[in-house]
Amino acid sequence: MNMSGTGISRKPSGPSTRSSAQRASKSAQVNVEHSSVMAATADTPESWSDTEFKAYMVRSFNALNDKLDNYEVRINGLESAIATLESKQQEQEKTLGYQDSFVHDTQSLKHENLVLKRTIKQLEDTVDTQATHLERLEQYSRGFNLRIVGLPENDSEDTLENMKDIIEHKFQLPRDSIENAHRVGKKRDNPRHIICKFLRRPDRQVVLRRKREILKNEKYFITTDLTPRELELKKRAAPLMKRLFEEGKRPKFRAGKLYVNGVERSIDSQ
Repeated sequence: MNMSGTGISRKPSGPSTRSSAQRASKSAQVNVEHSSVMAATADTPESWSDTEFKAYMVRSFNALNDKLDNYEVRINGLESAIATLESKQQEQEKTLGYQDSFVHDTQSLKHENLVLKRTIKQLEDTVDTQATHLERLEQYSRGFNLRIVGLPENDSEDTLENMKDIIEHKFQLPRDSIENAHRVGKKRDNPRHIICKFLRRPDRQVVLRRKREILKNEKYFITTDLTPRELELKKRAAPLMKRLFEEGKRPKFRAGKLYVNGVERSIDSQ
C-alpha cells in the first residue's frame, strides 16, 4: 500500500517536539474518526479503506510516541538518581580515604611512640649503669680517705702537718702514711671538715679500727669519706641503726649498704 501521500511521519522524540495537550487532542480526534470508520466496516485490516488504515497508523504512532516519552522521562530520572549515587559514593570514598590516612598516621605515631619508649628505657638503663660505675669509681677513690670532723681550725694552720702529727703520735703510724690533707667547704662558725688521703689502704684501716678507743676523750672524731649518695643512704639508715644498737646488735654501714651482725639488711626495713 502506498503511504507516501498519507501525511504520516515519525515525530521527533522528546518533550520539545509537541506539547502533551496537543498530542492528547490529536489522539482524541483520531480515536473518534477511527471509531466511526470501524463501526461502518468489517473489523479486519484487509477490509480497511485507505482512510481507515491511515487513521490506524496515526493512532499507533501516537501511542508509540507516548510510550517513548514516558521511557525518556523514566530514563532521565534514573540518570539523575545514578548521578546522585555516584556523587555520594565519591564523598564516601573521600571520607574513607581520610579515615584510612588517619588510621595510618595513628599507627605510625603509635609505632614511633613505642620506639621512643624503648629508646628512653635503653638510655635510662645506660645512665643507671654509668651512674653505678661512677659511684663505684668514686667509692674506690674515697677508699683512701678519712674525714676528720670537729678538729679546731685557725687561719695559720698547716693542715697536712697537723694530720701527720695526729697519725704519728696517736696511732703510731709513719708520717708519710698521709699523702694529702685539706679542709673542705666554706668557712663558718664551726670548724670545716678535713679530708685526709692515705698512701696505703692498710694504714687507713688501722685508724678506722682504733679511732673509737684512741679518740674517746677528744672533741673531734674520724669517719669514712662517703660519697653524696652514700651519705644520703646513711642518713636514711640512721634511725634503724640507732634502734639496732639499743637492741644490742652490731649494725655497720659500708659502701652504701647496711649490715647487721655481718648480714646485709635493707635500709628501709623496720
